[in-house]
Amino acid sequence: MDETHEPLAREAGLHRSLTSGQLSMIAIGGAIGTGLFLGSGFAIGIAGPSVLVSYAIGGVIALLLMGALAEMTVAQPTAGSFGVYAEEFLGPLAGFLVRYAYWSCLVLAVGTEVTAVALYMKFWLPDAPGWWWVAGFSAGLVAINAVSVRVFGTLEYVFSLIKVVAIVAFVVLGAAVVFGARPESGIGFSNYVAHGGFLPNGAWGMWVAVILAIFSYLSIEVIAVGRARQASPGGR
Repeated sequence: MDETHEPLAREAGLHRSLTSGQLSMIAIGGAIGTGLFLGSGFAIGIAGPSVLVSYAIGGVIALLLMGALAEMTVAQPTAGSFGVYAEEFLGPLAGFLVRYAYWSCLVLAVGTEVTAVALYMKFWLPDAPGWWWVAGFSAGLVAINAVSVRVFGTLEYVFSLIKVVAIVAFVVLGAAVVFGARPESGIGFSNYVAHGGFLPNGAWGMWVAVILAIFSYLSIEVIAVGRARQASPGGR
């Protein structure tokens, strides 16, 4: 392989055990996590009802980004993904910066994930120290990733399926509460314009919440990184 494709050559040699279904569920599950279950509460506190617009803007950004990334991934499936593409087409410095920025992002994201686990577990076991859960779940994550890509793909598929089922259950439950509530209960769509209106903190609050919304979509790019570990990365 010539020097032009040297970055691709360095990423070769991975075990290819993931299926298309596993990759799809990993991407879906990546968008349903701490950013949605816990982070949405902070976003609502900042933007109020306009958080719907915030998440819509974040979704459009994620859609455009993944559309472009999907085209590059199909053409050149590699574990290095956008880091390799930046190095190959823009230069070594761009490749380094993209990789380092993504690494920093994931380090911070994993920290928030295990911290969220401690908060969740405090609800069920309030007397247990939070660091127990942080250390325990962190060790579990490392162990799952260290065993094999096949085990990782299977567990991620199961966990993602659980999150999808939970989202559907929340939607059904929320619809039942909203449409089944009595007018005098104060529950209903009228709250979208009450208590300060649709933009209680103005457009500033809505745009700040976009940052939290984008965080919620973090990990959908894993499908591009994992494409090189698919059983047939060059095909369907």
